Amino acid sequence: MTNQMYLKEYHLFDGEATIIFNIIYLNNKKCEIQVAVTNRGKISIVTYDVYEQDNEKYFEYGCKYEKIYIKDFKEVKNEY
Repeated sequence: MTNQMYLKEYHLFDGEATIIFNIIYLNNKKCEIQVAVTNRGKISIVTYDVYEQDNEKYFEYGCKYEKIYIKDFKEVKNEY
């Protein structure tokens, strides 16, 4: 089974810096998503719980529990 969401990307500006999320794996059965988070030069692999509201799946990030909607992730285009 291939994961069609693999490495799709989302950018979040937190008021000071842009945080980049790349999907590594989305597990619908366990309602979990594993993402690589690039934040101020550091890369972390984090697993978040996935929630659903109005048929839109999302996970919560940061101390303000910012909703990051999975539908907002985009395909990364190589421009090399």
